[in-house]
Amino acid sequence: MQGVIGVYAREDVGKRSLYTLYGVQHRGQESAGIAAAGDRSLRVWSAAGLVSRVFDERYAPFNHPDDYIVVGCASGEDVTGGLTPLILETERYRIALTLDGYLPKKPGDSNEKAFFDVLKAKLEGTSIVPALRETMWSLPTAYYSLVAAVLDKKDNHSILFAARDPRGVRPLHVARSKDKLFVASESAPVDVLEGMGEVFDDRRDVVPGSLIYISSEGIKEEQVLEPCPAHCAFEWVYFGRPDSVMEGKSVHVARKNLGHALVKTHGLKKKYGVENGPRKDLAVIPVPDSGRSVTTGVAEGLGVPADEGIIKNAYLGRTYLIYDPNFRKTASDLKHNVIRATVGGKKVAICDDSIVRGTVSESVAKNLRKAGATEVDFLVSYAPIFYPCFSDPADKPLAAKPFKGKSVEEIGNLVAENLPSIDHVLFNTPESIVESIGLPKQHVCTYCITGVDPFKGKD
Repeated sequence: MQGVIGVYAREDVGKRSLYTLYGVQHRGQESAGIAAAGDRSLRVWSAAGLVSRVFDERYAPFNHPDDYIVVGCASGEDVTGGLTPLILETERYRIALTLDGYLPKKPGDSNEKAFFDVLKAKLEGTSIVPALRETMWSLPTAYYSLVAAVLDKKDNHSILFAARDPRGVRPLHVARSKDKLFVASESAPVDVLEGMGEVFDDRRDVVPGSLIYISSEGIKEEQVLEPCPAHCAFEWVYFGRPDSVMEGKSVHVARKNLGHALVKTHGLKKKYGVENGPRKDLAVIPVPDSGRSVTTGVAEGLGVPADEGIIKNAYLGRTYLIYDPNFRKTASDLKHNVIRATVGGKKVAICDDSIVRGTVSESVAKNLRKAGATEVDFLVSYAPIFYPCFSDPADKPLAAKPFKGKSVEEIGNLVAENLPSIDHVLFNTPESIVESIGLPKQHVCTYCITGVDPFKGKD
C-alpha cells in the first residue's frame, strides 16, 4: 500500500505538492519520492523515510521555477524492492510513475515495473495516450490508482496523467479548476488544501476505468473501461483517514456504524448491564487511532461515555505492516501505553479495527491486565479474516483462519481461547460491514472475509 499524489499548477507547484503528499503519509511510511517536470526536464528524487525526513519546503526540486507538474508517493512497500516514482525512458518519452495497487509480476519486480513492461511494448509505433489506453485494456487482473508525469521530448512539454482500474479497489480523488489539477489517494488532503485557501471548480472520486490528463492544452478525461466497482472494504475499516470520504461515504461515519453494529449483533446493552444507564466499572476505550471512530459508535449504541485508555506513540508507524511476530509484539509494546486511572479495577471493552494475527491484540490486552483491568473484551469492527488479500497469496498466519465455517460468535470464542489475556473477542459480520459502509454489496470487495474474488466472483 502507498499514498500517491499528482499536481499540475503553473505557480507554487512544489509547495502545493508537498502539502498534498503530507496528507497521504498514513498510507506508507517506508519511503517517499517525487518527480518534478516542466517543458524540457523530468527529474526524480526518493529516499527511505517519512516525507518530512526526505523533503521540506526548502528542498530544491520544490522550488524550480520551470516546473509545473509533480507526482509523488509515500510508500509502505519494502524499500529493497526499489524506490518510486519509477522512471521509464524511451526515444520520445521520459515517464515517472507511481501507483497504489497490484499487478501480476515476476518475483522481485515492483508493480510500477510490471506496468512499465506493458506500457513500453504499447508505445512502439504510437503516442502516449493511445499506449496508456491499450495498457489499461491489457491488464484485466490488475488493480491500481496511478499517477504519472510524462515528458514528451519531441514537443518539449509535460503531461500529468491519472488512471484508475475499472474495479476501483484503491481510492483516488481528483480536484480541478481551469488551469490546475490535483490528484490524491484520498479526499482529506484536498480538504486541507481548501482550508489553506485553494479553490477548485470540481472535486470527486476518479471514476473506475477512467484516464485523466492535463497539459497546456487543458484537462481531458476518457472512460477507457466500463466501471465494475469492487472497492476494498478495509479502506473504510482501517486504511483510510477518518476525515476522508470515499465513493461518497464518510470513513468516520462508516466506522461509527460498525460500532453500532457490534452493539446490535452481540446484544451488548444487556451483556454489559447498561439498559438502564452507564455503570462505573465499565470502560469503553479505543486502540488508537483507527479504533476511535468505532469506539464512538459503540459508546453511542450502549448509551455510555467513551474514554481514552491507551496512548499511542505516533512515531512507530503501523504494526500491521510488520510481518515478524516477535518484532511486531515489541513494536506494539513500544507503541501503546496504558492510562491506569481509566482501566484500573474495571471491565474494559476495547475497540479495534481487526484481529489479523492476534499478536498486537494480545500484547495490548496483557498490558491492560497489568494496569489493573479485571476483564478485557476485544470488540473488533471487522469480520474474521480467513484469506490474505487476493493480490497477496502468501500463506500467512491468520487468527481466525482455522475456524472458517463457524458463526462470528463461535469464532470469537475460539480466537479468545488462543489469546490468554482476552476474555471475549466480538466480531462484526460481513453483512453488517457492507451495511455500515453504505454501498451496494456488489460494489464492495470483501474477499479477505468471504472468499469472493472480485476478479472471479467466487471462492
